[in-house]
Amino acid sequence: MAIGLYFGTMGVSVSAFATEHGVPDAAAPIIAASSLSGLLSGWLYGLRRHRAPAHLQLVIATAYLTGTALLLPLAPSAIWLGAAVVVTEAAVPPTLVLLNVLTEKSVHPTVLTQAFTWNNSTSAAGSALAAFLAGRTADGLGASAAFALAPAAGLALLVLSVTARHRFASSH
Repeated sequence: MAIGLYFGTMGVSVSAFATEHGVPDAAAPIIAASSLSGLLSGWLYGLRRHRAPAHLQLVIATAYLTGTALLLPLAPSAIWLGAAVVVTEAAVPPTLVLLNVLTEKSVHPTVLTQAFTWNNSTSAAGSALAAFLAGRTADGLGASAAFALAPAAGLALLVLSVTARHRFASSH
């Protein structure tokens, strides 16, 4: 659900920010640059063989997501926001891959499809909830305040990944 919270926050907040700053046409290029950043980071992540266990990689990826997402509410302009979004988005593909790898390692093969369905469904629910919250926050407090939901989502992911890492380490 936490990764969905990040997704739902970003689309609404980028659009709100661009509109609030008088450059509504900037939202599409910012989101496109974000997508390209994710595409590139996913490709680069997939090229490497990683020595660190998946649980540790997830902690690192979610810490990076959380830290870089702290830049989003501070953006003074669309260009600055675009750069911050590109840097932050680089954490998303490795995070998604690792969540799926760890799901596969954590459940019996007979329920794997169901586990992936739960992952996707809770992500969609988180996205819907965050879109609502980001929209209400942007309307009431401004786009920068709405962007504060992104590092909160990252922090939720980080806490969950640290907890999962400790549980996995103690059970193996």
